[in-house]
Formats: sequence, structure tokens, C-alpha cells
Amino acid sequence: TATRVAVTKRGRKTAAAKVVRAAVATSEASVTSSEEEAVWRRFGSDWEVHKFGGASLNDANLYKTCGDLLVTEAASNNGSGSRKPTAAVVSAAGGMTDALVSVVSTSLLDTADANAKLQAAAERQIKILLELVPNKPELTDPVIANIHKDREGTMAILQAVSLLRGVPPQVLELVAGLGEVWSAQTLAAYLRATGVEAGWVDARDVLIVPDSGAGSGLGEKGMAMDTINPIWDSTEAKLAAWWEQTLGLPAASDPPPFLVITGFVCSTPSGRPTTLKRSGSDYSATIFAKVLGASKVTMWKNVNGVYTADPRRVPDAFPISQMTFDEAMELAYFGGQVLHPSAMVPCIECRIPVFVRNVFNPSHPGTRVYGRGEDRLRWDDQETTSEDSDFPVKAITSIDKVALVTISGASFLGTPGVAKRMMEALGNVGVNVILMSQGSSEHSITVAVDEHDELKAVSSVQKAFAPELATQDEMTVNSQGGAAIMAVIGEGMKCQPGISGRFLNALGRAKVNVIAIAQGSSERNISVVVAREELSRALRATHSSFTLSDMTLAVGIIGTGAVGCELMKQLGNFNKGDKMKNNSPASQAARRLHVELRAVCDSKTMLLSENGMPPRAICGEASFVNLQDLDASLQGSGGTTLKEVIDKASGDGNTCEVEATDFAKLEEFIDTKRIPHKVLIDCTASQKVADKYSQWIKRGIHVITVNGRSVCGPLKDYNDNLNGPASLQYESCVGAQMPVISIVRDLMQTGDDPLKVEGIVSGSMSYIFGRMHADTNVTFSQAFAEAKGDGLLDSDPLFDVSGGDTAQKMLIVARELGMQVEMEDVKVEPVLKSCDEMGAEFDAAMMGRCKEALAKGERLCYMGEINVHAGTVRCGLMSLPFTHRLVMPSSGGLVQAITALVFTTRRYPEHTPLCVHGPGAGPIVTAAGIMADLMRLSRQLER
Repeated sequence: TATRVAVTKRGRKTAAAKVVRAAVATSEASVTSSEEEAVWRRFGSDWEVHKFGGASLNDANLYKTCGDLLVTEAASNNGSGSRKPTAAVVSAAGGMTDALVSVVSTSLLDTADANAKLQAAAERQIKILLELVPNKPELTDPVIANIHKDREGTMAILQAVSLLRGVPPQVLELVAGLGEVWSAQTLAAYLRATGVEAGWVDARDVLIVPDSGAGSGLGEKGMAMDTINPIWDSTEAKLAAWWEQTLGLPAASDPPPFLVITGFVCSTPSGRPTTLKRSGSDYSATIFAKVLGASKVTMWKNVNGVYTADPRRVPDAFPISQMTFDEAMELAYFGGQVLHPSAMVPCIECRIPVFVRNVFNPSHPGTRVYGRGEDRLRWDDQETTSEDSDFPVKAITSIDKVALVTISGASFLGTPGVAKRMMEALGNVGVNVILMSQGSSEHSITVAVDEHDELKAVSSVQKAFAPELATQDEMTVNSQGGAAIMAVIGEGMKCQPGISGRFLNALGRAKVNVIAIAQGSSERNISVVVAREELSRALRATHSSFTLSDMTLAVGIIGTGAVGCELMKQLGNFNKGDKMKNNSPASQAARRLHVELRAVCDSKTMLLSENGMPPRAICGEASFVNLQDLDASLQGSGGTTLKEVIDKASGDGNTCEVEATDFAKLEEFIDTKRIPHKVLIDCTASQKVADKYSQWIKRGIHVITVNGRSVCGPLKDYNDNLNGPASLQYESCVGAQMPVISIVRDLMQTGDDPLKVEGIVSGSMSYIFGRMHADTNVTFSQAFAEAKGDGLLDSDPLFDVSGGDTAQKMLIVARELGMQVEMEDVKVEPVLKSCDEMGAEFDAAMMGRCKEALAKGERLCYMGEINVHAGTVRCGLMSLPFTHRLVMPSSGGLVQAITALVFTTRRYPEHTPLCVHGPGAGPIVTAAGIMADLMRLSRQLER
């Protein structure tokens, strides 16, 4: 068995290990001492334990990812060059446990159907195995034989179950645990196929738990179950016996083998298989970490650590860098499913840090869970950070399916023992109380219980108070379903005035009614009960309230052309205080926003500044810059560098780094933990940049773009980006600062019925034909050259004159109207198919068409048209009468790049349509549109 001496060598104080909060049962037994060192301690360094859940083991590719990750982790950060002793605890393949539970329930109705389901589950695991380890029967055949043997034995048991017309919980636990058994053998086979020694450990033969914790079924996913304490001495002895029988005693030069251990499953002292209940694989990992004397446990999930809130409900949630075990336990008991509460007990006892990391993003450091919260329990090696004061609320969590049970009566005023009687009644029937709320008078007491226990709870309380209920009419016991609990959790809440007020104020602003409230004396948790349908709104409002004061946005700008440079000038003016010029409500909101420019890049060079850089230091008064050329120019003219110029302008010791553009590094850098909200602004027309949006949004980085290509890609990608954890803002893609997208959304959200949209949306084409009609001697080629000189044309001018720009913008509007259209669905009549067609002959023909239109009292316009009910989008050159609402007369002979749209709806019929006109192209108005998107995003984040 592992020795206590070995534990002490790693600096862990075993005496302090027994101090665990009262709400969590701890093991009375610990690692026992022995004169002989345990065999697994003979490799010269501490073990590391890795746990992989079902989401990380859904198919063969994911098994390979996990196997390769184990090998990489075992080889990394080890100065000796030898492999670190490494163990993996695995769950069943994704969905396998549910499939096996379904097999058991089906056997009560139809054994043939149950057999088919079991066969399908087994075949799925075998398929994964053969895809993962192809053409190696010496490795796969034994595993396949074991799977078939398990399947046959299971069906024999289920035949008996069908006769019993009921499923004993022991049978359910036995069958449900097969997924882990198959999974461990599969991963071990892959590791052996890579050339390393690996043994799989069936925890049913090793991990021993008392009979009292077994046979009670599986429990619910994520439920905070009572801790099942292993019988440590027996577990260690059986692991030692397994090692000697399976692996033998290692020679001094032998590298440590990889251990692949089944999670979830275990056995009683009599040998009966049982489980650690749903979500118990985390507990398996920390149990074996304690037994092996591990130095760390890594829980590999599909998220970048423990988040401040559920990112599915709160898109702005972000990973927490570190937290205490007490915070993690509070989070787990109140619905956070990233870590199971039982799993933390062995790690608290042995001071083993737990890391929560992303199997799909292993470069991300994730969340480190270590240390205690209360001063009297703090460990001497526990880090102290500023996060507790900067973010007093570390996380916000919730439990969805809750019912409230309330007993009330005037006769209870001042009567002692009412709460005790109520708790005893609930405890006697096995109902777990999640939360209790009562007034000081005990006039009424409310408890929150699991929704499934509502009727049982009410019945038990009614029985306990039957004498009073029979004689006192005013006394009642009632329940309320459809409730949810949300809790704010954080060590920094202690002794901090105003936390409760801020919490309740946020809920009030969000119009969320608080049904009940409770706070523990540790001040680490404040919980409220709200209506379930209001939970998402409550979570978002609370998250915003505790992560934002004066909101700071961490911003990166991609593209330093005309739009990018103009944007930097406008950002510089914004941060300098131009937003303070008036006292309008909008200006007051803007005062609470600070934009920190952390990164700027073009196609070759990027600037990164940890504490932000002044935007005007980069572009000055230039209309566009090439960062590489600018750096070379500065060095050639004055012997300085771009870095030195920006560092000097930044002041306060701030520095920036000048590097070759690397989008992966840019993404990592902009995703700072210091600032909750991050934004990348795309000022390019690059498809390469647009292809990165999905990745950034999934990471929680908001994207603002003028790059219409990103919004006009495949409809699936477009919808995925809109429904990601971060937002995509693209108002400027259609009308620059003109709120075209906002108008469309307002129409749709207020229940209008759009019929038709007509638009001149290409600023360059508007300018060209406006110029030709203002002066009939100006040719198309001349107007084209002027538009190019004014920066109105795309970097690829053919994109404008072929109709691509108009088609793209009309497609965006069509999608906002709810039309499921792709770019190939847009019918486009190009003015030119190639810029080479431009010349005297083309100019003469186009001039003739202009004069013909003028003769009829019309003018040529390149426009788009959307027929919503017909589902069509088309673009082409049209001759419109001067009375048409799209045709705007020149102001004093001045020709501008005018954008115009006319919306015909049920509310705005054809004789009084909704019309929008204004400048829709050029760097100034486009940059202003980006700024408007930035303001719009900040308002969304505050809500």
C-alpha cells in the first residue's frame, strides 16, 4: 500500500487533510503506512491522473485524441526526460450509459428488443475499437471477446429481470457500468498500439465501497449525491495485488506503464458490482489519485475550465483561472456539473490540485482548483490573488428542476422546534433539502427540494404536522413547482458590503421576481429561488452586474487600410473624451465604456500590447498604413522603431510587441482573463479572416465586421455564428453607419410583415451612375476612376461592377428577413464581367443608355430587389423614374456615394413605404458604423 511517508514527502500535511467542511462527508480512513513502499511509488516521480468524460470519448477520433494527449502529457514538463507515471480514468463512450440503461428498461417489455439494443451498443464499441486500432487482432481480439462475453452474460440476467417484472437497482448498476469497462479496454488497446506499455484496471476488482452506499440506483446526472467513502485499505491492497498479477514488479530502469482505469464502477466487500452513481467518474479519478499518491488530477472536459456561468445560458461567461475547493463545492452542490462534489474530498484530504482543462484545446491552461476559503483552513502553499477583490462573485450557477414546500401558520410564532420537525420529516423519507428560507418568527418555513420529490415531501410534512393541521384551519402545507435556484458564489463576497444589494438590484432591473432567498453564514453563497422561465434572464443580468462596472472591452483590429485607420482615429477620440461633449442619455451610457486596444494587425505584421496602446500612435493622420513598411520607414528616418514609438506614446511603462501576423497567437492574446469582454474587429475584405469567425465566436470572442463575405457564406455557418457563445455584429456590412440591419430587426421583432425591399446599396455604383447623370459627358470609365481614387471601390474593383457587392448586401438583408437563401440563389445581372471589357466601346454603349433614360425622365441605377413572399433576390441595372423613392437628386451638383433602401411592409404600404437614405460608402461612415456596432455590443453586454 502507498505509504504516509510518500505523501509527506510531497509537502502535504495529512493532519490538515481531515479538516473538510461539515456539509461534505470525509473519509475516516486515509492512506495507510507500510514498511514496504507501494509498487507504483517506485518510478521516481509522482503520478498524474487524467479523467476523460463521455463527451471526450464519443468516437474513434476522440479516443485517439485522448490517447495521444496522455502520451504528450506524460512526456511534458519533466526535466529528467523520463516519462511521468500517468493514469487515465475513463467514462463510457458518449451516450453509452444512457443506451445501456435503456436496454434494462426495455427488457421489462420486450427482451428481443432489449437484446437488439444491447447488440447495437456492443457493436458500436467494437466499431470504435477496430477503427481506432486497425489490423492489430492481437490487441483487439481479446477486447472483442470480453465485450461479447459481457453481452451474453447481461442478456441472461435480463431474461430473469423480465420474469421479475421489475429491475433491482443492483442489476441496473451492473449493466450501466459496462460502458466504462469497454471504454477502458478500448483506450488501453490504442495506447499499446502506439508502442507504450498500458494496463487496464477494472475498478470492480479494485475499488471497494461499503454495502451501505451500494444498490441505491444510479442517481441523476450532476446531482450532488451523498459521498460514498471507499474502504481505502482494501482498495490499496487489491490494486497492489492487481499490479503484481498483471504487470509484475518493475525493474529499476523500466518506464512506468500507463494505467487506464474504469470510472464510475466499484464493488462491495462481498464482491457485488455497484457504482459511485451518476457523474461518479470524477470521484473515481480523485480516489485513485489519492491511492496512487498523485501530484495532480486533470479533468478533461469539452470547455476551457470552470466558467463563470453556464455559457449555454450566459454567452459572455468566461473561464475562471483558479478557485478554492470550497468555491468549487458550492458550485457543484448548486448545479455546476463541471466537477462532482464528492470528487473533491480526496483531493482536499491530500492537498492534490485539480485542473479542469479542454480536451479540444489543450493549450488553454483551464481552471486550477486548490486551497481552502476560510482563513483558519487556508493552506500555507495556497496562492493569494487579486481576483477575490476584483471579482467578488467568482461564479453564478443554477438548479433548474426545483419545487418549494412551505409550511405556515400563525400558531408557529415563537414556537421552538418547528424547523427541526420539518427537517426530520423530510429526512425520514429520503428527501434532500437544497435550500431553506424562513423568517425570524418561524411563521412560515420554505424548503426547496428536487422536483421529483415534491409530492413525497408534501406528504411527509403533512404527516409530521397532522395534529396541528387537523385542529388549526389557518395552518397550511403547500408546494410550488416550476421553480429554479440560482446562486452567486465567491470567496471575495465575505465581509464585502453591497453584494446582496447588487445581486437583487440586477434581478430587479431584469424584472425577475425573487420567491425566496437564503445566505450561508460563510458568506460564500447567496441563493435565490425564481420562476424557471425567468432563470436565463436572471443569470444573464446577474453575470453582467458582477463582471462589469465601468465596462472595458478588449479590442483587436484586423486591417490597417482606410477603414482600419479611420477607426483607430475615431477610437482615439472616443477614449480621449469626445463622448463627454453632451449630457444625453446615450452619451451618459458611453461614459461607462472604455475601449482598450490590445492588438492591431495587417496581413504581415501585428502589434500586441498587454495594457493597451493609443490608437493614434499607430496611424497618426495617415489614411492607411502598412505596419511593416512603417517600421522600416521609422528606422530609416530617425533610427527608432515602431515598438519604441508606441511604447513612448503608451506611457506608464506599457510595452508592445511587434511580431509577424499569427492569427492563433492573436486569438490567444486577445482572450485575456483580465477583461471579461473581448472583441475582434475585421476591417478587411479577406476570406481568410472571415473563416476564423466561427473559431473566435466559439471561444467567446465577439466579432464586429465590415467584411460582408463572412455573413454571406453558407447558411449553416451563418446561423452557427449567430447562435454561438459570442456575438457577431455586421451592421456596417450593408449601409456603413446607416442602421439598415437594426431597422429590419425592429420590423421583424415588432410583428410587421415585410413584402418587398428595394435598394441601391453599392456606394461605388451609386457614385458612378450619379456622376454620369450629373454630367452626361463623363464616361463610365472616368466615373469608375474617380470612385477608385476616392476609396469607394472594393480592393477587387470587379466585385463592385459585376454586382457582387450589391448581391452580397441584399443577401444579408434577405437573411435578416428570415429568408433561407444562399448566394447562388441571388440572380445577378453584372454591369461588367471583367474590368478588361471597359473601354471606348463599352463607355459609348453605357452613355447611350444613360441618355436614353434621361430622355424618358429616368436615370440608371444599379439596384437590388427582394420579394419576401416569393422568396427571390435579384440585382441588376434598372432605369427608374426621377419620382422613384430610390432616386435622390444631387445636392448642389455634388455627387455622393448614396445608399438608399425602400421597405414595403404591411405597416408601411407601397404609397407610404419606409425609406432610408444616406452616405453608405467611404472610410469615415464605415468606421462610424463599426463604432455604432461597438456601442450596441456594450449595451447588449450590460443587459
